[in-house]
Formats: sequence, structure tokens, C-alpha cells
Amino acid sequence: MKKRRTLFAIIAMVLCLGLFTGCAKTEDAGEAVDETIKASITMITQQNLEALTSYPEADILAMIEQYEDDGNTTMAASLDSWLTTKEEVGNLVQLGEINVTQKDRQFVAVTEATFEKRPATLTVYYDRTGSIANIEYVPFYTLGENVGRGAVHTLIGMGTVFIVLIFISLIISCFKYINEWEKKSAAAKAPASAPVPAPAPAPAPAEVEEEDVTDDLELVAVITAAIAASQNTSADGLVVRSIKRKTGAAWKRA
Repeated sequence: MKKRRTLFAIIAMVLCLGLFTGCAKTEDAGEAVDETIKASITMITQQNLEALTSYPEADILAMIEQYEDDGNTTMAASLDSWLTTKEEVGNLVQLGEINVTQKDRQFVAVTEATFEKRPATLTVYYDRTGSIANIEYVPFYTLGENVGRGAVHTLIGMGTVFIVLIFISLIISCFKYINEWEKKSAAAKAPASAPVPAPAPAPAPAEVEEEDVTDDLELVAVITAAIAASQNTSADGLVVRSIKRKTGAAWKRA
């Protein structure tokens, strides 16, 4: 594995020696790329991509680990992305025409490659030293696949929203049970109040015991005389047999 990686780096560096001998001239020319440099970049890109796509997964994992140890996280992420892309596109069938441009003091090589499962666009970036700075992989998807992927993403998003809303509604519906539970807990913790005594029954009115006054001779004589005077008759014919007190008599209110 180390031999392959070393060979890969040596090929790139050797080919880049001739490539960057005319860098100053190219920078003066702006975005224009010298034909000699373009041919060198095209050859380097083709060899690098063919080598990369032919490496087994174990070798690429070892390269990722080596780049991470060297602190080159960009290339480590690029190779990790290739492992994911390779599962979608399959093995390389043929590289297309390589188009070389210069942007921001970097050379960019783009090609549309044909793979077993689907085509993909491969873009290789070279820094000022001629080393590979990054590689990007963009598979092509049909219209039906794009629509299907969009529908799946939409369903996942809407499903997540509905699940969250249902969860929130369940929590809100539980508030009344929580309130009842709090009331019961508070009632259980409160001290028991003393029972209120029942009101005492009202005392029954005492029975007025009628007083027998028939033996009071003076009272009998006075009453007899009063009756006789009111009747304009003699008291000799009157006999008082009993005397009873009459409640609520009018003479009491006089």
C-alpha cells in the first residue's frame, strides 16, 4: 500500500516539475493556460484518477489514515467522499475529455467520466506547488431519481414535523392529569382539619303547667262579682266551677 501511495506521489511530482517551470508566465497571462501546461495537467489528472479509481477500499482507508496523520484533512475528506461515491457509481469505465482552467492561482481539471452504474463529474484541484489540493465527485442522477429523492426528503421533513406536533399535543393533553395529581398530592400533605360539631338541638318549649285557682275564694268572689256586674244580674245565681288562664287575651295588651 505504501509503495502505491509513494508511486502515486512520485508520478505527480515528476510531471509537475515541468508543469510549473512556466508558472510565472502563466500568471502574467491571467486565466489563460499554456498548452504545454494544459497537456501536462491533463496527463497528470488522467493518471491520478485512473490510479485512484482502481485502488481497493483497504488501500484508500490506509491513505486516509496517512493523510490524517499528516494533518491534511482536506485530502482525507476527499478520499472518504470517494468511498461513498464509488458505491453509487461503481467501477470506472472510461474518462472523458479533461478540461483544464486556472482560477485563483490554482489549476482545475474537470472531466465527465463513465462508470458502471452512472456517469459522474470529477474535478481535481492543484495548488501552487503542483500537489493535489482536493478532488470532488458529483454523480449524475436522472430526472426521475431527482424527483424521487426530493419526494423522500419532503416526506421525511413533513413526517418529522407531524411527529413533533403529535408529541406536543400529547404533552398538552397530559396537563390536566398533572394538575389533578398535584391537587391530590397537596390535599394528602395538608393536615386533617377537626370535625365541625353538629349544632345542639334547640330546647323544647317548657309546658306551662296550668294552675288550678278554683280554691282561691277571694279570686272566685272577685270574678263572680265582675261577671254579675257585666250581666246586670245578681251574683247569687252564679257558680264559678273552674278558672283557666287564657293566653293571648286582649286585656293583656291593654
